[in-house]
Amino acid sequence: MTEKIQPPSAQKIPFIASNHGIERIDNYHWLRDQNWQKFIKGDLDFKNQQVRDYINAENEYTESIMEDTSQLQEDLYQEMLSRLKEDDSSAPLKHGQYFYYGRIEKGKDYSYYCRKKESLEATEEIYFDVNAEAQGRGYYSLGTLSRSEGDRYLAYSENTTGSMEYTVKVRDLESGQDFPWEATETTGSVVWCQDYNHLYYIKRDPQDGRGQALYRFPLHEGPEKRELVFERPAQLSNLFMSIYLTSDKNYLVLEFGDTNANQIYLLDAQDAKAQPTLFHELEQDTLISLDSGQGRFYILSNADQCPNNKIMTCSPEQREKENWSELIAHDQRFYIEDIDLYHDYLVMNINDNKLALPKIVIRNLDTGKTSEIEMKDEAYSLGYIGALEFDSKTIQFSYQSPIRPSETQEYNLETGAISVVKPGECPNFNPDNYQVKRVFAPAHDGEEIPLTIISKKGFVQDGKAPGFVYGYGSYGYSMPAYFSANIISLVDRGFSCSTAHIRGGSDRGYQWYLDGKMDKKINTFKDFISCCEYLIKHQYSSKGKIVANGGSAGGLLMGAITNIAPELFQTVILDVPFVDVISTICDETLPLTPPEWNEWGNPLQSKEVFKYMLSYSPYDNVESKDYPNMLFNSGITDEQVTYWEPTKMVAKLRELKKDDNLLLLKMKMTAGHAGSSARYTKLRERAFDYAFILKVLEK
Repeated sequence: MTEKIQPPSAQKIPFIASNHGIERIDNYHWLRDQNWQKFIKGDLDFKNQQVRDYINAENEYTESIMEDTSQLQEDLYQEMLSRLKEDDSSAPLKHGQYFYYGRIEKGKDYSYYCRKKESLEATEEIYFDVNAEAQGRGYYSLGTLSRSEGDRYLAYSENTTGSMEYTVKVRDLESGQDFPWEATETTGSVVWCQDYNHLYYIKRDPQDGRGQALYRFPLHEGPEKRELVFERPAQLSNLFMSIYLTSDKNYLVLEFGDTNANQIYLLDAQDAKAQPTLFHELEQDTLISLDSGQGRFYILSNADQCPNNKIMTCSPEQREKENWSELIAHDQRFYIEDIDLYHDYLVMNINDNKLALPKIVIRNLDTGKTSEIEMKDEAYSLGYIGALEFDSKTIQFSYQSPIRPSETQEYNLETGAISVVKPGECPNFNPDNYQVKRVFAPAHDGEEIPLTIISKKGFVQDGKAPGFVYGYGSYGYSMPAYFSANIISLVDRGFSCSTAHIRGGSDRGYQWYLDGKMDKKINTFKDFISCCEYLIKHQYSSKGKIVANGGSAGGLLMGAITNIAPELFQTVILDVPFVDVISTICDETLPLTPPEWNEWGNPLQSKEVFKYMLSYSPYDNVESKDYPNMLFNSGITDEQVTYWEPTKMVAKLRELKKDDNLLLLKMKMTAGHAGSSARYTKLRERAFDYAFILKVLEK
């Protein structure tokens, strides 16, 4: 065993930032390397060698501290591996003459995309082998897969660094060869014009990383013959740009938007010379999504103070807003999250705001009759899969709960019959050994926060057990009550493991999201603390024995609650954490900053917003006091939460914290926001996290 090394100590170089007459001294600003944008492309050419040296020192320190857990990590990895169905496949979906599905093999990190012609008994054709594409690369992420009509060509996008920049290619499935061209520096979106001889893609702006322009090019000539279809207007430069095809494939929808509002253009999907026409103009606090079928547009809209959305319709000839008619009214109880169309049916993904549980509702567009898909478990998750064909009479969805592995079910739109087409399977797991409870924790202001708890049957609520609590609470993303085979390793060791469905997500409807953003962001942090206090009061765990975990904006949550109530936690794990909030949201040169102003507020324009954000920004509120054991996981090519945020936070904690608890930074040098792309490596990363938890538990 090698000798343990001392914690790194970062040099302090004062940097003064001033906003609204308020000065902040940032001693670790220098850790933002001037060449960071090169990292996004996989070129780790540091301008300042001291930055790389410090990151290397932190990684070496982490490796040294965790060296004595190597066997524990291996044991945890083997445990989790034993619950992984290594040979697995998805339920097939029909498109044209083929049945399409994905599968993965034991020993392989990535999927095979397969199809069978006309019958499931036919010979399998592997039309895209991700393992082959990823070979020799430290990272590989597959973006869009889009098949042409007739199933001859496959348009796809890929990323090999962990950033958000994708390259678009097209493969001839008859020859198995790619066309001798590629479209680089794209957002990853690629859509076929319905003549199937032209493609659309979105070019990224080289400076801000958001979509800059929509291009169209002929398949056989490639991007060299591209045509500029639409360039981002200056007034929309702060918004994300995307393009998608409507369900009936009659229209292309070009959208500029963020979490607050959007502007939508339409193109004729059949016309290779089509130009965009405005459908919906940007309107503050108004979001719509658009689909088409049966010769009409269907519009999901939160306009007119309808936070849970209503559904409107109009004809293509009279698409002005005054001609929209209401099909399904706004309901305080139910939040319509999104819609999908088939020939005679409207499928709605709906959240029950009272129970914080999902259901799928189907409406027959001819008769108006509705039917529902919902489950009776105390806590569960439904995942809409749908179908590949507009005329399909069946759709698929997945069902799972914290103790029920995900199974795929098929719903007959005409008869309402439901059948299981792929059972949920998890080796070495018996659901009868575990229990799930859905409780509601009282918040500081009287609200009730859903909390999903899994434990072993016979779990004794005496406060002696360690607790693991996961949270996110941003952007309106709900935290489903899903099955995790990995978390069983903690449950089997006596942990109570919980998911906190806090404000900032939409677990109890869109208002639940609104009440956890902008000037109400503090509710997110207080809700998580309230959930932990509930677990302590009801003796699922006790003060100082709770492990908290969250990633990205959930990493902001982790940083905030650690500053506010460090005494509650034994350990906090922060994955790609957004912790240097005020510096990032004040820097409009960063790719995600301008669109984020509608999520957090604009501190450049408002002193009040600046002061409010400064009050909870984790990096700016590190104090000279005791902190829990903390592990920061990050990736050097991450452009969503840049590597220097957790790096600076760790440096500042090392300077100021008064305790002897462990503080580790694990910086992955070949990954970005999503961590490793390889499934076995991901498993080892989780084993590392759990080993850290168990190591400090025994201290």
